[in-house]
Amino acid sequence: MPITARNERTPAIAHAANAAAMAALGAALIFAVSTLRREADVVRTREASVRQAAGLATMADDQAYIRSAAPASALPPRAALLRGVMRAREAAGDPAGAATLLDLARRDIATAQASRPIWGEADVAAAYVELLAHGATSPKAIRALAQSYRAAPFLRDSAPWRIRFGVTVWSQLDAQTREHVVDETAWLAQASGRNYAYALGLVAGSPAEALVKARIPA
Repeated sequence: MPITARNERTPAIAHAANAAAMAALGAALIFAVSTLRREADVVRTREASVRQAAGLATMADDQAYIRSAAPASALPPRAALLRGVMRAREAAGDPAGAATLLDLARRDIATAQASRPIWGEADVAAAYVELLAHGATSPKAIRALAQSYRAAPFLRDSAPWRIRFGVTVWSQLDAQTREHVVDETAWLAQASGRNYAYALGLVAGSPAEALVKARIPA
């Protein structure tokens, strides 16, 4: 093949390569912007959740999250989970609207779980919803608690709630879940000196208390 023919194709090849590179760069930038926006949604929802938990929720929070008509599928999974927890908290203080709010919370949490089947925090949220809906002895709530421990044996933020719920329904827990409750309480007690008395207080007077103390090195 003549050398000149090869040279004539070089600009076209270079142009095609440059075009492909620019297309890839553009796609990467679009993805990065989309990821940043979704992460910002998660951060805003988490901040609203913190305000609600502290009793500082605003009317804007209520409209943007509790009463929002946005489908859970349109939210990042973590934002959907946080919104579900916020709706469950609201239900706890709104007996008249509790049924509707808990149904919405279930949808949010189920959507989050669908994106990540093994997610301890989502299982804890599901347990909370079923506890509010049917009481502490709800089989669904207890199953969700057990599943949360199988998915994540130790959870920094949810440990106190799980432990309190676990000792409340101790007689209905299977042996493995009881073991998880004891392990997590011992872990929390040893996380720092400030946590020791707090963690033991969570199980005080329960069958788990002696088991936890035996698990902690003298």
